[in-house]
Amino acid sequence: MLLKKGSSGHQVVELQEGLEALGYELGACDGAFGPATEKEVKKFQAENGLKADGLAGKGTIGKLNELLNARNIEIQVGEDSQNEEDLPPDEKLSWVKCPADKFPGRAGYTRVTLRSDAAEAYNALYQEVQDLGGYLTSAGGRRGLASKAGAARSKKSMHYVGLAFDMALPTGMYKPEKDPYVIEDVGNRRWKVWMRCDKGEEMTVEGTYVTRSGGKTKLNKKEVTDKFVDFTALAKKHGFHSIRARSSFFRGGSYGGAEWWHFQYENALTVGKSTFGEELLKVYPLAKAKRFVYWNQSKDCVFGKNWF
Repeated sequence: MLLKKGSSGHQVVELQEGLEALGYELGACDGAFGPATEKEVKKFQAENGLKADGLAGKGTIGKLNELLNARNIEIQVGEDSQNEEDLPPDEKLSWVKCPADKFPGRAGYTRVTLRSDAAEAYNALYQEVQDLGGYLTSAGGRRGLASKAGAARSKKSMHYVGLAFDMALPTGMYKPEKDPYVIEDVGNRRWKVWMRCDKGEEMTVEGTYVTRSGGKTKLNKKEVTDKFVDFTALAKKHGFHSIRARSSFFRGGSYGGAEWWHFQYENALTVGKSTFGEELLKVYPLAKAKRFVYWNQSKDCVFGKNWF
């Protein structure tokens, strides 16, 4: 694959979003490889010991994907162009790129990748959000098998099996009077996500937002009045369930533990029966699944028992 000035399409969007995620300034991720994209490709190449010719070929894209993966960023440029031996058999589920919205002035992606059953449900949810006049932002879906877990990343994350999406983190808990989502604390480490939209019901909502003080996260409350729809209920209607915040978040831990943005497609799973390994094998051949960094620790975990 070679992307260069004059190229266009979804792979150029991936290239632009990948560069943007690493701090390069594209202006717009519009799928058109123009002078601004060429300039940032050359800058990326020069900073990473590559020939700065502005041509995004195998070496440049490989290095870009390597850096994105190292930072646990979902974007992979040209991820459809896998080696044939790595492609799942025909009877397995496929990976599907779905649309997402960028809220003006906030970070986020214009798409999210999910496995096909979750993608079908997500696209129905996305269409309903569009019809209501709201936003469905994205911080990613599919997570690469080499991506490491951490304080706010589970070794059994639904992202690995393609069943979860994250909305853009800066689109809630920031400025409740302007954010596209207002996050209400409903107790027991759970949130209700209210979505601002043209066709919502006018109401007053108590939004939670965060600040930092003394190196710790501080939770604040503010009442805001606008037109809202209960996004948590809307997502659940389409099979996507919210999860609890990490307890550390309420003790002053990092914003990454809030988890208000995470929704997972639980309609594809059976409590007490579905295992992490089986779900991974629905999208990957066994040889590739075994290369998952936490395969031995996670493969036998059962949904609803030791996998949530």
